[in-house]
Amino acid sequence: MTRRLGTLAAVLAVLAGIYLVAWRTQPHASSGSTARPAGTTIAVTSVSRACPPPGPGTGVARVAMVAIPSQAATAAGTAAAGTARLGAIPSAPAGNSSASAAGQSTGKPGGSPGQGNQVTASALGALTVTTAPAPTQYGGTSVSVMGTMAQGFEAEEATASGMGTVSCTHPGSDMWFIGTGQQAGAPTTSLYLMNPGNVAASVEVTLLTDSGVQQGLSTPIMVGPDQYVWENIGHFAHGSVVIGLHVQTSSGQVAAAVWQGPASGSGGTWLPQAAAPAKQVVIPGLTTASSAARLFVAVPGAADAQVKVVAVTAHGPFLPFGPTPQDAPAGASSSFSLAALGTSAEALVLTSNVPITAGVVVPGSGIGSFTAAAAPVTGQGVIAGNPASGKVTVGLVLTAPAGGGTVRITLAGSGAGGGQPTSPQVVHVPGGRTVAVTVQPPPGNQPFAIVVTPQPGSGPVYAARVVTSGAGLSGSVTSILPVPSAPTQVTLPPTRDTYGAVLPGG
Repeated sequence: MTRRLGTLAAVLAVLAGIYLVAWRTQPHASSGSTARPAGTTIAVTSVSRACPPPGPGTGVARVAMVAIPSQAATAAGTAAAGTARLGAIPSAPAGNSSASAAGQSTGKPGGSPGQGNQVTASALGALTVTTAPAPTQYGGTSVSVMGTMAQGFEAEEATASGMGTVSCTHPGSDMWFIGTGQQAGAPTTSLYLMNPGNVAASVEVTLLTDSGVQQGLSTPIMVGPDQYVWENIGHFAHGSVVIGLHVQTSSGQVAAAVWQGPASGSGGTWLPQAAAPAKQVVIPGLTTASSAARLFVAVPGAADAQVKVVAVTAHGPFLPFGPTPQDAPAGASSSFSLAALGTSAEALVLTSNVPITAGVVVPGSGIGSFTAAAAPVTGQGVIAGNPASGKVTVGLVLTAPAGGGTVRITLAGSGAGGGQPTSPQVVHVPGGRTVAVTVQPPPGNQPFAIVVTPQPGSGPVYAARVVTSGAGLSGSVTSILPVPSAPTQVTLPPTRDTYGAVLPGG
């Protein structure tokens, strides 16, 4: 008993000592606290991305990338610092336990992590289009960016003409994709899960079709470090008209990409990542060909959705389904014809009683092009790869669903210094309107990047880059890419000094 009391007394003495030290050293307002105030902003100095393998029948992988640093960094003379490093991500070797947990196919056997050449780029303000390291039919690409090069950075998988076809995405833990079904023109749907990190990821995939949640993907997919895994989703979507794909990780992070195409393997396209489910979503980038398009809506929750659809056109709001909300069942994806849309560029604003996400397929080359629910451009938005040749037209579809918006459009050419500078174009988008702008390539007939910068006082502007065949944006659609924001700085949450780790209840 005496020994137990002695041990208890020792423990109490240690706790008392900790409390005394903490009390005497706790920060005070007059002592120069090191707490970080709310709204502190710092420059972006590191970016990690991953690009999928090339789509079936498209040849070797290419990456289009550009960094648009802040004006402050340029003025300070630091814009030459930093590098972007590309490395190969091989497929998981056949029989590897990290790739076979769910019995998924892994394409071709891969080699050691990072196998292949390393490509380094360091030119800021200029577009670089390069062949990916270890350019095999089955290789993914990691993109690691450090220093000032990380400011305003954007990378996309690109065609031989330099046209970006899908954004190389940040590894994450929660992603959505919306596409057409196996019965409606996409018998092949391939999911690529890329893990450029050094920690294994456990991935759970949920497939929502017009028949509800599909079984067969209930076992987590393990993706080892510096590897990617390929899953043929088409197995689980037989007879479907529309699919909604939800990718989540319970440990680690992955970058995901989804390819849809015909059984022949050519003529397919990538799905853009859709915004997370919300009660209001905006789908930008519909062109004059959108009267033949279809709207896809995914409802992940347990309650049915009542969805009001407003088309924001060049002439103002339009109700393609009239004032009556459309029914979309819970735990499923639904498809709606957009035949009532006119021959005008537009965006769709969907308002629902429950969270939804959505996308649109616009007919064009192959199975068509996809756009999806997206966020407005903040800070600046960048599309890296845009073709200047091949008898195509490049344009932007800009929408301000609420108050009017104003953006500045600038171009960054290829080569050292970005080629010949082009004068910025300022475009005002009236509230409740969509404006389509044809983009003239800079001199040199080389691929170029597009930068969209909202101006001070502008309302939210949603943007999509559109490429059509022939002259004008009324031609057949070749590619649609929602314009992602490419920040030069980030805002950190506030912090405060605390001893809560050693003082319970602090």
